[in-house]
Amino acid sequence: MITVRDNWKAVFDGAGRAKLEERLPAYLLAARWYGAKAKTIRSTRLADVLQQSDGDGSMVLGLVEVAYGEGGADTYTLPMTAAFGAEADRIAQEHPQAIIGPLTVIEPQTELHGILYDAVWNRECAYSLLTSMGRRAEFRGSSGTLVGSATELFDDTALSACAASSSVLKGEQSNTSVKFGDSLIMKLYRRVEPGINPELEVGRTLTARHFLHSPALVGALEYVQEGAEPMTLALTQRFVANHGNAWDYTVTQLSHYLDGVVAHKGRERPGAEKAKQQETQASETSDVLFRYRDAASLLGRRTGELHLALGQPSDAVDFAPEICSSRYAESRVRAMQEAATRALALLRRRLSSLSDNDRQLATAVLKQESILLDRLGALARHPVTAQRIRCHGDYHLGQVLYTGKDFVIIDFEGEPAKPLAERRAKLLPLADLAGMIRSFHYAAHVALRSVQSRHPAEPALPDLVPWVEQWYHSARKAFLRSYRTVAGEANFSPRSRQEFNLLLHVYLLDKALYELAYELNNRPDWVGLPLSGILELTATAPAGDEADHEGTVNKDARPHSAEPARDEVNQ
Repeated sequence: MITVRDNWKAVFDGAGRAKLEERLPAYLLAARWYGAKAKTIRSTRLADVLQQSDGDGSMVLGLVEVAYGEGGADTYTLPMTAAFGAEADRIAQEHPQAIIGPLTVIEPQTELHGILYDAVWNRECAYSLLTSMGRRAEFRGSSGTLVGSATELFDDTALSACAASSSVLKGEQSNTSVKFGDSLIMKLYRRVEPGINPELEVGRTLTARHFLHSPALVGALEYVQEGAEPMTLALTQRFVANHGNAWDYTVTQLSHYLDGVVAHKGRERPGAEKAKQQETQASETSDVLFRYRDAASLLGRRTGELHLALGQPSDAVDFAPEICSSRYAESRVRAMQEAATRALALLRRRLSSLSDNDRQLATAVLKQESILLDRLGALARHPVTAQRIRCHGDYHLGQVLYTGKDFVIIDFEGEPAKPLAERRAKLLPLADLAGMIRSFHYAAHVALRSVQSRHPAEPALPDLVPWVEQWYHSARKAFLRSYRTVAGEANFSPRSRQEFNLLLHVYLLDKALYELAYELNNRPDWVGLPLSGILELTATAPAGDEADHEGTVNKDARPHSAEPARDEVNQ
C-alpha cells in the first residue's frame, strides 16, 4: 500500500516515491511490454517525472530506470494516474493488468482509497498525450523536457479523433497503441533510449515524400535533455482501416488451399460423379493458389515502391544512399558468421532435447556448418554494386496490413531487441526481401500444421508437403518478380541477376540462422521450420537464376494436380 497526504501526486515525492519504486519491479515483471523478464532486477528508480493535465484528465509521465543484477540498465516509459471509488473498481475489473498498486490519500476530513495505474487506460490521459503533440507542448521535468511536434496533417485529423472514443489495442508486446476512433493511432514506446526512433524518422521521410502505402505521420513526443540525443516516447499516425495483417490473411488463404487439396484427394466418389467432383475441387484449389500469387505480386510491388521512396537522393546524411564498401561487406560477414556460430553451438547443446524428426534435421544442419559459414562469406568475396539505403529492417508478413484490396507497410521501429544504432543503419534492401520470403516459408508450414490438426482422424490424409512447397515457391517467385519489375533498375538493386541471387541467398541464410536461435530460446517445438529452411538453402546453388531455380527446385516432389496448366516463368 502506498499512502500519501493531500494529493495523489505526492506519490512522486519523498516517502511516497520510495514506496512506488519498491513496487515497480513486480509491476514490470507482469507487464506484457516489459522485455527483460529473463534478467534479475537489481533496482528501479524514477529517473524523471513530467506532469501535465488537460481537461478532466490528470497524469504523470514517468521514466523508470531499471538496473539489472547482470549489469546494464534500461529506461521504460510509464504514464501514471490514479482512480478512486467506483472508477477504481471499474479499472480493477476491466483492466487489472494496468494496476501498479493500491493507493491511499489522507485528506483533512477523510481518506480516499484507490489505485495507481497505467494512464494509457484512461481516456482523458490518452487524449492529453495526443493533444500535446498538436499543441507542440513542452513540459519540464527534473532532468529534461517533454516536447510535442506535429506534421501538417495533425489539424486535419485531430478534431475528429478527439471527438471519438479511444481504445487500447490488444496483441502488441513491446509497445502500447491507442486507437482514437477511426482517425488516428498513437504508439507509446515502452523501452526507450537516446536517439530518434527509426519509426519516427522513417515516418517523417515517407510522409514528406508522399509514400501512400504506409500510415502518414501526424505527431510525436520526444524527451529532450541538454547534451544528450532526444528520446522518442510516442508517435501518432493516421489509422488505416484493415482486415488484419498479411500474416493472418496469408495463413487463412493457405488453409483454404490445403483444405481444398484434402477435399480433392480424400473425398473422391466413384464413376462420372467422381470425375466431375475432381474437376470442381481442382479448379477451386487452383483459384486459391493463383489468387494468392496475385497478392504476393502486389506485395512485391509495394515493397519495391517503399525502397524507391527510401532510396531517393537526399541531403540528409541519415537517408543518403551509400555504396557497399568492401569494409562494410567484411564487417557484415563477420557479424553474420559470429551469429551463425553461436546459433549452431546452441543447436548442438540442445540436440538431445529435440524431437526425433527435429534431431535428424538438426544433425543434417550441423554437418553443413562449414558450408554455411562459407556461403555467408560470399558477401565479402564478390564486388557489390547495390547501394545501401534505409530499409524496413524487420520486414515480414506481420508488419503489413491487408486492407481487403491492398497492402500497407507498418512498424518501422526495427527489431526491438537490437541496439538503436543498428536499427537505424543503412542496409542492402535484399535484407528486407529475405525477411519476407522467410515469412512466406513460416506461413506455409504453420498452415500445414493447422490443417493437419483439423484432420487428426482423416483415414487417408494426402501428403500435403509437396503442395505447401508449390505454394511457397509460387508466392516467392511472384513476390520477387514484381519487386524487380518495380525496383530492378534502381541504384540500390544489384546490376546483375547473378549478384541479386547471390546476395539474396546470403541474407536468407542469415535470417534462417537468426530464426534458429530464436526458436531454440523461445519456441523449441518450432525449430523444425528454420532447420528445414536452412537445409533447403544449402541444397540450392546460391547464384543460380531465380526464375529457373523456382521452376526446378524439388521438381520430382511437386504435386501432379488436375489444375489448368499455366506458365509460371513467363506469366
